[in-house]
Amino acid sequence: MWTVAAARSSAVSRTAGLLHPERAGNGYRSWAESAVQDVQQIRGPLDSGLTAEMIRAILAYLSGPEELHPAAECVTPETAALLTGHIDRIQARIDCLARNRDRLSA
Repeated sequence: MWTVAAARSSAVSRTAGLLHPERAGNGYRSWAESAVQDVQQIRGPLDSGLTAEMIRAILAYLSGPEELHPAAECVTPETAALLTGHIDRIQARIDCLARNRDRLSA
């Protein structure tokens, strides 16, 4: 059963090339039952700030909507570099936010 969040996520994921619905004879998109699980699978990494490119690189290796860590043996050097860069950007944002918090608290 589709929820509003799943429908919105599917639109984002479809636009990013992460989901591929079929077309019914009337031109409407036809989604497989597994599409809800696929949307949930994509939503976790998307909410974590991963880009569509990053998600596309690791999607096949994720084991569930809450699992964000692909098996190490499945990660290519290119994907590892993408993820490491993302981690570095997250840490820089955390550091900046912590400095701002400390200045505001002083």
